[in-house]
Amino acid sequence: MREKQWRSCRFMINGLAHKIQYNEATIQELFLPFLRMMSRKQKAVKGRLVILLAAPPGTGKSTLALLLEKLSQTEEGLVSLQALGLDGFHHTTAYLRSHKAEVDGKMVPMTAIKGAPETFNLEHLKEKLAKVRTENIRWPVYDRSIHDVIEDVTTVKQDIVLLEGNWLLLGSGGWQDLRDFADYTVFVEARPEDLKERLIRRKMLGGSSQKEAESFYERTDGVNVERVLNDSWPADETWQMLPDGDYRLLKRTPKVRLVDREALWKKPDVKLGDSPLLNSLARRMSQLTPQDKAEGRGAYEKGFLEGLLAARDDIIRRLHRDGMGEQELCASFEIEPEALKRILDQT
Repeated sequence: MREKQWRSCRFMINGLAHKIQYNEATIQELFLPFLRMMSRKQKAVKGRLVILLAAPPGTGKSTLALLLEKLSQTEEGLVSLQALGLDGFHHTTAYLRSHKAEVDGKMVPMTAIKGAPETFNLEHLKEKLAKVRTENIRWPVYDRSIHDVIEDVTTVKQDIVLLEGNWLLLGSGGWQDLRDFADYTVFVEARPEDLKERLIRRKMLGGSSQKEAESFYERTDGVNVERVLNDSWPADETWQMLPDGDYRLLKRTPKVRLVDREALWKKPDVKLGDSPLLNSLARRMSQLTPQDKAEGRGAYEKGFLEGLLAARDDIIRRLHRDGMGEQELCASFEIEPEALKRILDQT
């Protein structure tokens, strides 16, 4: 395994300076090929290309977006990309102080959950996205030196815009509508334990004690991490942040017909009907033990996960019967050869 060579970069984000390191090999083998692909797409559409980059807190998405912007404007042959942030669409501090939001069936002050999707002005974001493809509009920013939004600061003028944020692929609350404005989507995954360490360290660098940073993580950052990782829709392309802060391509979703793509993004209809998958889930729910059923929601989750795994295994066996090789199956479904063998041996 070759030793990683790190390149240092400095960026200003939300009024604060950041020094970040990136693996040179990742720049050459992931970031630049991605930018070349986006440049080809922009030339094909002959207009402004809109990319959504979604990721949980702690993955470095803001600095990553700025690095892609810098690379696009310094590497020969690339269409210039402009990085934009979701943070400028927070509700103002005055609004947060005077409003509440419903969380888990309870009304709580918005200031207590600042950063959650309920504290953003989603309709304002949709208005901007409706215009950005054809107009050089002005974009709001969030200034951390004053902890508030400043309207109409940045002029959008490049042929590719990349919008980064936690909630851009959230599958509920109206956020799912954002994909209608996007030509391409990217999601950055990471292990929750790695993000916890990074977020606590970041809070301590900002002046908090370790106890205060850990408490903030449990109360706020940790909740948002889990929500982004569990409730985001699939992206066209998924990257993974590694424990050392490096990135790698995890998977790229094959291009599908529009009707199939729309089905992927719609919230599932939970009526049983003739759906084999949902009937499989119902059958497994009926097979749960009395102890399982007594656990309530936990039992539902168990049945749901068991049903999804059974459906996945059935798909794998069908693909294998139709000629898909074992190596390709392992790569596509991210499973080990031993696990694949057990699945294929099932009758």
